[in-house]
Amino acid sequence: MEWGCTKCGVEIPQDREFCDKCEEKHFRKIGGFLFLPLIGLIVTAASYLFVMTDAFKFLTENYAQLNANAKIFFILSIAIYIGEFLFSVTVLSFFLKKKKLLPKLFIFFLISVVATMSLNVYMLYRLIPSAKIGYNELVPVFRNVITALIWIPYFITSVRVKRTFTR
Repeated sequence: MEWGCTKCGVEIPQDREFCDKCEEKHFRKIGGFLFLPLIGLIVTAASYLFVMTDAFKFLTENYAQLNANAKIFFILSIAIYIGEFLFSVTVLSFFLKKKKLLPKLFIFFLISVVATMSLNVYMLYRLIPSAKIGYNELVPVFRNVITALIWIPYFITSVRVKRTFTR
């Protein structure tokens, strides 16, 4: 019985799905599980944009009523959101251009999201002691920790990642 490439029909060994030529084309595309971090990057960039505008709106509307520590908290938070938004857009452009640096940059991005979210919660705790730290503040941090625990090993070990980001 002959085994053939599923794309072009060229004879190949039994343990393979594609011939070398078709495999090269197949893995050059963003596909498989890579669509999930791509969608996540888009959602993350959009969410930073929305959170940044909400914080800025709150700060401008309530500036006179806020104490000095609350003003510092909101200004630093907005600066963090701007930085993470720009970083997420940069990572997204590297992702779409399939740059070779993307796996390391994406891993660093995941770590930076967890670090900056944790820093933001810590600043809220230290600068505004009357604010209650609860479910709404901690769940996004833990959600991003779980995300990092899933995607960091994938970007380190995945054959698809190694073959897709080669430029």
